[in-house]
Amino acid sequence: MNAAQFFDHWNKIWRDLQRAVSMLKDEHLDFRPAELYHRSVKDILLHIIELEQFWIHDVIQKGGSASSHIDKGRLRTVAEIQEEMEAVHKRTMDFLTTVPVEDFNRIVQVPQNGTPKLGWILWHTFEQQIHHRGELYLCLSLLGMDRPKTDRPG
Repeated sequence: MNAAQFFDHWNKIWRDLQRAVSMLKDEHLDFRPAELYHRSVKDILLHIIELEQFWIHDVIQKGGSASSHIDKGRLRTVAEIQEEMEAVHKRTMDFLTTVPVEDFNRIVQVPQNGTPKLGWILWHTFEQQIHHRGELYLCLSLLGMDRPKTDRPG
């Protein structure tokens, strides 16, 4: 069994996240759920990209090398953000097919942050995506839109 098979539910989380993103219009990107809230809708989406890029591709695949930050200035529209999300996530899913579950206990060096196990990093990335999907769903509700359904298996 590989990591992609072990985390097969990630596909459903990703599907529902993408359904939410596809509901957005460019004018929604600056929306914040509260005046003092630290992230706009755009910030939430960029953070989802960054956390997957950092943990999976920079830390695990590059062995803890410096993070390659995305150029936030070039991602101005929902379509551009969604395209970048898809590209990073496709690389993640392709990579996970190469990771046997027997490697989950392997120690991974994180720049200046210790040495977690590979399994912890994968779970952390997965749970963070679920968390930020919920953040986005809250924003959709506050914008007066219905959120995508998440309680069905298919």
